[in-house]
Order: sequence, then C-alpha cells, then structure tokens
Amino acid sequence: MSICEVFIPDAVGVEAGIASEKYPDATVAERMIREGEIKVQRVGLPGDDVLDRYKLGKGEKEAIVLGIEKEEAFIITDDRLAYVVMNRMKIKKLLFLDLLIELVEKKLMERKVAEQIVAAVKPRYPEGFIYHTLKILERGDRRCLR
Repeated sequence: MSICEVFIPDAVGVEAGIASEKYPDATVAERMIREGEIKVQRVGLPGDDVLDRYKLGKGEKEAIVLGIEKEEAFIITDDRLAYVVMNRMKIKKLLFLDLLIELVEKKLMERKVAEQIVAAVKPRYPEGFIYHTLKILERGDRRCLR
C-alpha cells in the first residue's frame, strides 16, 4: 500500500483467515497479509483489565492496545462497541465505511471502487450504515437525510 502502512494485531489476522471462507473482503485481507502489504503485529493484553469489562472480542481489544502503542495511528474498525470504547479513550479511529468515504474525498480511491467494497462488506453492517455510506459517496454530503 503506497498510501500508508497497515498493521493489524495477531488476533485480527487469525480472524481474517477464518472469515475468508465467508466474506470476500476477508479473502483479500488474507492475501494482503501473505504478501506483506498488511503487517501482523503481536500485541500483549493486560490481564483482567478495563477492556475485559466491555466484553469486546480479542481482536478488538488487541486493536485498541495497538492504537495506544502507536499513538500516531488511526484504528479502523467495523465494530460499533469498539468504536465507542476508542472514543472514550480518545484514540484516533474511523469506522471502516468512513475510511472508504475519506479515501474517495481525498481522491485516493475511485468512487466506483469504494461502492464495490461497500457491496462486498454489506452482510456485516445494518442497512442504515450501507445506505448512508452509498448516499454520502453519491452526493458528497455526510449530513444528507434523503
């Protein structure tokens, strides 16, 4: 990736491998990991910590710890609870769908490519997230209500 370096915690790498049978985007992520475009980083979790109380998955907890360790980084997530926790912790974050919007707005990705990615991840999101993302991509207005 020429735009940025992408790091994921070990647990997310494992999740991508497991999910690749079910989700097309996970297949792409798994390939990018194998080719070294996405770097997998081992993350140590503190025992019996604050994150355990939120009932987050291991991948989400490791991503939050990685975000704390790499202060300049943005954490990209598709998990709404993890997003709220990161917000409370003042960690820089974006929902995955918002990353696509940002890339299109900054002319780093074609709108059609972003729309194809949205279609590929559609099963992971409630309808409102998908519909709103497509409207934002179409109109360039994040506050559009129709």
